[in-house]
Amino acid sequence: MDDLCNRVAAFVRNLGLLEAGGHVLVAFSGGPDSVALVLILGELSSSGRLPLDLRLAHLNHRLREEADEEEDFCRRFAREQGLPLTVERADVGRLARGCNGSVESVARRVRYEFLARTARAVAAPTVATAHHADDVAETVLMRLLRGAGVRGLGAMRPRRPLCDDIALVRPLMNVRKHRLIAYLEDHGQPFCRDTSNRDTDYVRNRVRHRLIPLLRGEYPHFSVESLVALNEAAIETADLVEGAVDELWPALRVECEEGAVVLDAAVYEQAPPAVRKAAAARALRRLGMPDPLPLRAEHYRALAGLAGRGPGFGVSLPGGLHARREHGVLHFGRPGGRAAPPSRELPVPGSVEAPECGYRINARICPEEVGPQEARQRASEREVFLAAERVRTPLNVRTRRPGDRFHPLGAPGRKRLKEFFIEARVPRHRRDRIALVTDAQDRIVWVVGHRIDDRFRLLAAGQPVLHLQACRTVAEST
Repeated sequence: MDDLCNRVAAFVRNLGLLEAGGHVLVAFSGGPDSVALVLILGELSSSGRLPLDLRLAHLNHRLREEADEEEDFCRRFAREQGLPLTVERADVGRLARGCNGSVESVARRVRYEFLARTARAVAAPTVATAHHADDVAETVLMRLLRGAGVRGLGAMRPRRPLCDDIALVRPLMNVRKHRLIAYLEDHGQPFCRDTSNRDTDYVRNRVRHRLIPLLRGEYPHFSVESLVALNEAAIETADLVEGAVDELWPALRVECEEGAVVLDAAVYEQAPPAVRKAAAARALRRLGMPDPLPLRAEHYRALAGLAGRGPGFGVSLPGGLHARREHGVLHFGRPGGRAAPPSRELPVPGSVEAPECGYRINARICPEEVGPQEARQRASEREVFLAAERVRTPLNVRTRRPGDRFHPLGAPGRKRLKEFFIEARVPRHRRDRIALVTDAQDRIVWVVGHRIDDRFRLLAAGQPVLHLQACRTVAEST
C-alpha cells in the first residue's frame, strides 16, 4: 500500500477519527485535496484496513464561471468510483451582498450548513474534509497576524463538532499539499483547479503565495511543520485550561439564563489569569458571541482583572455585550436589560404569580391574633405580618421603577430604593427581578426577600393582621 495511505491510516487510527464500518460523508469540491481524500479513504476501505461506507457531498457556490464544469466533474468522478453524491447549488455572492458579509465567511457558513444537513439526510454521523498541513499552517499564521491567544493559535483540530449530532474530521491534517498532488499524479487522476486560489485579494491567498514563501526564503528554520506543531501544542494547552475551567465551573457559576451569565467574583479572582480569561470567554460564548471570539488582548486583560475592581466597574465588549463587577459577582450580558414586566394585582385573600421574580405571593388576613413580638419572631425573608388597616387595597406585585422610595423597617426615614439596594449589596443584575408588593396608593409595602416598609409594621396586639408569604416557583441559583 502507498506510503501516503499508511501515513493517513496511522493518523486516523491514533486519533480515533473514523470507525471501521462507519458512514462517512466526504466534503467534495473536485479539487486535488478532496479527490485525494476520497481515493485514500477508498483504498483503505477496499483493502480491509478501514472499511467505510463513503458518500460525497458537493456544493456549487456559483462564484466562478467554471463552477458548473466542476459540478459536472464531481458527478463523473462519483459515477466512476461507484459512490453516491449529493449536489446542491447556492448563490453565495447574492447571499453575501444581502447580509453585507464577506464572500469567504458566507461561503463557509453555507457550506457547513449544507454538509450538516446532508449528513443527517444520509444518516452519516461523520463528515470528512480534506484540510491538510499547509491549510493548518496558513490558518495559524492568519490567527497570529490577527493577534490570537493560545486558544486561537490552536486553529484547526483533527476532530470537532459540526453540529449537535455530527462530527467533522480532518484525516489529512498531517499531510503536505505537495504529497497529495504527487499521489494524484502517480495514479493518473485528474482534478479541478480553482483559479480563485491565485487571487491575492483574499487574505489566505496572500499568506499562501507571499508571506510563507518570504518566511521560507528569509528564515531558514521556518517550516510548515513548525506551524503545524504550534497548532498542536496550542490545542493541548487550551484543552488543559478548559479542563481547569470545567472543574471550577460548578463553584464559579452563580446563574446562567437567557441573556445573562453571572460568576462568583471570589472564586474567579482566586483562579490563575489563564483560567479567568477562559472562564470569561465561556460566559461570552453562552451569550452567543461567535467563535473565535472577536476579542483583543486588552479585552482579555480587562476581563482577567475584573474581579479586583470595585462594584460598578464594567468592560464594554464587541457585539453589544458587557461585563460588569457587582457586589460579590461578575455579570456578563447586555446593558439596558429587558422591558419591565406588568404590575399584577394580589387579591386578599389570594395569590399571584410573578414569574420574572421566581415567586408566587400569597396574601391573607390572619384569623388568629398576632402581636408585634410574635410578628417579629415569625417574620423571615419570605414571610411578613403587617398592620392590615394601614394598607390600602387592592395590592399589586411589580418590579422596581425609577424614583421608587420607601421607609425600610428600622431606618430613620425614607430613602430611594436604589440606595437601599446598594447598601444591601444587592447585585445590579438582580435588582430588576426583586418583587415589590405595593398598595392602592403605589406605596411599597414589602421589598420581598429584604424589608417591609416601617409605616406598615404592627404596633399593638388586637389589630387585623395582613399575612404575606413568598413561595419560590423556580429553583434558586447556586
